[in-house]
Amino acid sequence: MAPVIKVAIIQLYPKPMQLESNFQKAANFIRSAAAQGAQLAVLPEYHLTNWLPKDPQFGELCDQWEVYVKKYQDLAKECNISIVPGTIVERYWEEGEGKLLNAAYFIDPQGEIVGKYVKKNLW
Repeated sequence: MAPVIKVAIIQLYPKPMQLESNFQKAANFIRSAAAQGAQLAVLPEYHLTNWLPKDPQFGELCDQWEVYVKKYQDLAKECNISIVPGTIVERYWEEGEGKLLNAAYFIDPQGEIVGKYVKKNLW
């Protein structure tokens, strides 16, 4: 018989451009899911920033992506749960221009990144 895995599909409305507030809200949902026996928590796309690429501060916020991936890694270890933190928008520089990547990670219960998918089209 195939193993049964309890998955928490977390839906939340992110406050635009409020990374820490949105992370804390997501972390509370993940802790609750883990306490109820979930083995995997999946968050929605753009749950940290919302999607406001024309806002002048958006790119600067996207530069913080590594901070939040690390926070999700720590949370996975704390709660002993796998996490797919929706998609996180990353900014990288190419020929002096900031480019955005929409990346989804798979973080295992030991806090290791075991998978990454980069969306090809951001729209």
